[in-house]
Formats: sequence, structure tokens, C-alpha cells
Amino acid sequence: MEIQKSTIKNIGIALISLIVIVFLIIAFSNKPVTSSANSGAPIISGDEQIIDLTAKVGYTPQNITAKGNSNTILRVATKNTFDCSSSLRIPSLNITKLLPATGSTDISLGTPIPGTEINGTCSMGMYSFKIKFT
Repeated sequence: MEIQKSTIKNIGIALISLIVIVFLIIAFSNKPVTSSANSGAPIISGDEQIIDLTAKVGYTPQNITAKGNSNTILRVATKNTFDCSSSLRIPSLNITKLLPATGSTDISLGTPIPGTEINGTCSMGMYSFKIKFT
């Protein structure tokens, strides 16, 4: 029994098509995790504030305004994050964190004075966020 070249070619095309379809379904079904209901507004408790940031295909929200002269915690949430946003950098504070694929990571930003801007990026510099302290 001899298999014809056209049959092998058709099977190969079908397999490649199936792989492409599966890849597209996976790539486009992972919607970014939305940030908490406060949309990036810091949660203030006493003299401490917590800023919620989501890392998945970038950072959400990208622009945040926070209160200066407050001890500040950046709380970064991930959920099935496998892109470069899982490697967060804040060069001005010499912070580099490899985030878990799913979970929450607290990063201390200290007590920035009003007028300070903190810029963060992924390890490749593709995605960024900015925190302005007033």
C-alpha cells in the first residue's frame, strides 16, 4: 500500500492549519486582567497607601496619581501572565522583580515626596507605567 504524495501533503497542511488555529485561540483568549474597582486610585490606610497594578500584556492602569509623603506599596497582580510584563523594572529605585505567573507581589516604593515620578517597565521596555506623586 503506497501513500500518495498529495495525501501526505494534505495531511501536513491540515496539521499546520490546526496548530495555527490552536495558537490563535490561545493568544487571543487571554484577556488582560482588569484592575480593582478603584482603577488605580491608591487605597489609603493611615500613613500607608497601596497602589494596585495588574501585569498582563502590559500594565493596567498605565498612569497613576498617588499622594506624596506617604509610605507606598505597589501591589502587582498577575493571572496567567507569561509575557515580558511578568518581569517588572523600576530603574530609579533599582528594583527588578520576576513576578509569579499568578499571584500578588508587594513592592515597597518608600515615601516619595510630592512631584516625584516613578516610571516602571517590563524587562524588554515594551510595556510601561507611571506613578505621579502629588
